[in-house]
Formats: sequence, C-alpha cells, structure tokens
Amino acid sequence: MTTLILLLPMVRPTAGTEFEYVVASPRDTLQAHGTAALALLPRADTLVMVIPAVGLSWHSVRLPPVSGARLRAALDGLLEEQLLDEPGQMGLALAPTRLPNGDALVAAYDKAWLRSMLTFFEQADRPASRVVPEFAPLGHDGAGVRWHVSGSALDARLVMLQPQGLVCLPLASAPSLLGTKPTWSADDQVVAEPAVAELAEQALGTAVLVQPAAQRLCDAAEGTWELAQFDLALSGGGRLARRWRQGMALVLHAPAWRGARWGVLALLLAHLVGLNAWAWKLDARVREQQQQARVTLTQTFPEIRTVVDAPLQMQRQFDLLRRTGGALVQDDMESMLAALGAALPAGSHATAIDYAPGQLSLQGLVLADPALAALQDSLGAQGYQFQAQGDRLVMRTGGRP
Repeated sequence: MTTLILLLPMVRPTAGTEFEYVVASPRDTLQAHGTAALALLPRADTLVMVIPAVGLSWHSVRLPPVSGARLRAALDGLLEEQLLDEPGQMGLALAPTRLPNGDALVAAYDKAWLRSMLTFFEQADRPASRVVPEFAPLGHDGAGVRWHVSGSALDARLVMLQPQGLVCLPLASAPSLLGTKPTWSADDQVVAEPAVAELAEQALGTAVLVQPAAQRLCDAAEGTWELAQFDLALSGGGRLARRWRQGMALVLHAPAWRGARWGVLALLLAHLVGLNAWAWKLDARVREQQQQARVTLTQTFPEIRTVVDAPLQMQRQFDLLRRTGGALVQDDMESMLAALGAALPAGSHATAIDYAPGQLSLQGLVLADPALAALQDSLGAQGYQFQAQGDRLVMRTGGRP
C-alpha cells in the first residue's frame, strides 16, 4: 500500500495550484518526490495532507472535564485571548498526549483554508485520510532542542522544536530575532536540507546534519498527530456531512443544475396548483351535500324555516314523530338502558342509576380499561357517548352513529 504525502500551500486551491508531494511505501521506501498540480499527482492508496509550520500556532491550556461539542466551546473560551483571529474561525486540534504538567497542547490553523483543501480533493474523488503538521513538538522524554532548516536559498526557514511547541523564523533574521547565535548543547540537533545546508552552517555557526527534503514529509506522515478534529474530522460522519453540504451547494448554485432547479420548481408549482384544485373540488362537493341535506329537511318538514344543522334538526323531528306515535326514541331511558345492557360484559351491574333526559349516571359499575374501551366503541356506534366522571360512569346522547 502506497501513501501520497502532500505539503499544502497556504493559498486557496485551484486546478493550477501545485503541491509538493512524496510517494512512500510501507517500508519507508521513497518512490517519488516532486511538485505537480492535482491532475498530475500520482495515484496512491492513501492521502496524507501536511500543514506547513507557518500555518500553525501552538498553545498550552488546562482542559476542563468535558468532551465533544462542549470541549470545542471550552477551547474557544480558553484560547480567546491567545488567538489573533476569532476562535470560531480557527481549526483546533488537541495533542495526542498531555504535557508533563497536565496541560494540553493545542494546534490552531485557518479552518476555512483547510476546509477548502479537504473539499477540493474530495470533489476530485481523492479524500484525505489524515492531516498532520509539518513539524510537531518534541516528545516529553526528549532532551535538548531540535533545529530544522528547510526551504530554498531565497526563502530558508528555521524551525526550533521543543516539547511545549515550536517556533518558525526566517533563517536570515533568526540570529537577530533570537538575540545572538544559539548556544548548542550535547543534546541539541541541527538538521538542514541540502539546498540550505551551507546557509544554515553560516547563519547558525555550527555543523549541520544534512537530510533530504523528502524525508521531512515522510517524518511528518509518521507522526501521531491528527489536525482534522471536531467539525473537520475525517471520520465517516464528518466526511458524510461535508459531502452533503457540498452536494447541496452544487445543486443550489452550479450552472449545470440550473435546468434541474427549474424543473423541481415547476413540479412544486404544479403540485401546489393541483392541491388547490383538489381542495376546491372537495369543498364544492361538501357544499353540495350540505345543500342537499337542507333541501331534504325543508321538503320533509316544511314547517322548518331556518336550517342550522340539517342532520340534527331532522333527527329531532323524527324523535318528535316517534314520541307522538308512542315509540321509543334514542334519549328515552328505556332505549338507553337497552343499548347499555346489550353492550355491557356479562355479569356487570351497577348499584345505582340516575336518569335525566338524554343522560344516565351509573354508580358501582367497575370496568377494566379494555372493557371500558370496548363499551365506548359499541355505544358510540349507536350514537351514545360513554365516559368516566369521578366515581361514576355517564352515558349520554350526542354521538353520531
């Protein structure tokens, strides 16, 4: 399995942006090293992005006992005074291990810039598997300081690595910025790339260990740091969320999707017009049925002049006719007792019954919830309401069969 390691330039990527790259095998065998645009980059099994030292700042904080989104919010508050930009605009990454005093080392970088890089490569179907720093602070068990000189003769950079962070300076101004030439100890190590090895010896006044430029990227990829954390995480969920945002932005704004957008808009408008036409048709049908009920009522009972609720008024007229003829109607006590007796479970009985026109009150009748629900359904189909009120069960007319 091969790994493509890219040093990210500190610019927003375009099709013409060139990237310094290294292709390495699992056995640390260097297969290729060069500079190329995205379309010409070699193919590999995994992609590791490297953020340059100049694109990172390092901070030490004492973490509170929180995690997840609350941890990110806590970091924003802790670093508000240390960052030059607003914390919300910065990407933050916690070190894999704590410092000896228990503090946590935090790396900060431009979040929008890294997101543009991740999106650029994901749109090219070459998603990154890791994001690492070009140089990482030394381990806690390391002694001395490591100095690394890289770049070109016109743009040489000196990076000073320590356990609590690192400092990146232009090599030409390093002695004046540091105050004097560094005093070297036996544990210090000075490494320089071939293009700037002679300049490094002159500026720092000491012999240097020459190291190939490609080795710098290989060493970065072997580190344990992961800079893409929190909302930039490269896990399945984080990548899926980014792909969703990218897809929505593409559909909503890309010229190639203009026809589809107009088609969806036309479809929505057609559905809206259709729903309104359907609602108008249903409303007309309801009005027609209401008019038919009013006509039936006034033709059957000419003495009724004002129609308020045709079905209810017709029911009342029928009840009146049945009473006049000596027949039972729905709200008579005999009719209500007959309906209740037919619907009650076998063996059920009440200790007291009170009757008022259209209402029966039962005391001492105990029913389980399933039996009560079944009784309510049975009586409701006959036009009665049945419900519990305190320690009584009340049956009244008013439902519609």
